[in-house]
Amino acid sequence: MRSDLTAKSLLINCYRNPTKIDGLNKILENYGPCKVVYYLEINQEYQIDKVIDSVIISGSEYRITEHSDRVKFKDILDFIKICNLPIFGICFGHQLLCSAFGAKTGKLQEPVINRFENIRVLQTDNLFASIKEGGSITLSEYHNDYVLKEGLDNAGFVLLADSVSCEVEAVEHKSKPFYGVQFHPERINIKGELHLEGHRVIENFYRNIVKR
Repeated sequence: MRSDLTAKSLLINCYRNPTKIDGLNKILENYGPCKVVYYLEINQEYQIDKVIDSVIISGSEYRITEHSDRVKFKDILDFIKICNLPIFGICFGHQLLCSAFGAKTGKLQEPVINRFENIRVLQTDNLFASIKEGGSITLSEYHNDYVLKEGLDNAGFVLLADSVSCEVEAVEHKSKPFYGVQFHPERINIKGELHLEGHRVIENFYRNIVKR
């Protein structure tokens, strides 16, 4: 289903394979044109096209808790700090977003591998519009690392959602239009089990944050 919105997105592909994006770009194209760039293309000289309305940072097999992986994304961390467009970080992208402002990250004792989780909405805002505060929605998860709740406030973020498996499932920056989610809203089907709420979260980002 195509949306009535027309927003132009810059999608930063953080996966190891520069051609892998798991169809995320196709989902974003429901809301307007999507330009995909590999994370290594982002450096101090990179200039965002003036027509771009928002930046999406993808998930990745890289680990935010591994120093050798994290240093590969130094330019992305610097890019996040100076970006003046709405940002939506997904999974690894969410971890990068929070890390850019000093939030701490850690390793899960038990990784969450390709399954749906019940996500509890702590604060109903633009990202979770029409979701009852304290209610839950079912979303796809696939991650080994996570953002720690401790120090999140000092890093400038508000906690929006959590789950049994992860204490920080979604955040909003206090003064910038930056949002991060640990879950994968683009993935709505796992082994035939279908939950559409993830696409609803993506639409909320475009409708309530990018185009407000």
